[in-house]
Amino acid sequence: MKKISLTGIQATGDLHVGNYFGAIKPALELAKEYDARYFIADYHSLNTMKDPKQLNASIRKVAAGWLAAGLDPEKVIFYRQSS
Repeated sequence: MKKISLTGIQATGDLHVGNYFGAIKPALELAKEYDARYFIADYHSLNTMKDPKQLNASIRKVAAGWLAAGLDPEKVIFYRQSS
């Protein structure tokens, strides 16, 4: 039985190179050895982002960025915190 890895992703701000090397790449590497679960922390994002339209757009951008970086939804669990 694999160990579980859980990573929360705040949905505020734009993704950048620092996010990739500091969080995304290491988290994707863990998915090779662990039963990986990633969630977009939309409840947590409500602390800094009050406009629902802006928050939804940001959630989509963050999800697209992680998918573009190599997150494979066929191999990991990827969901919104509020789901």
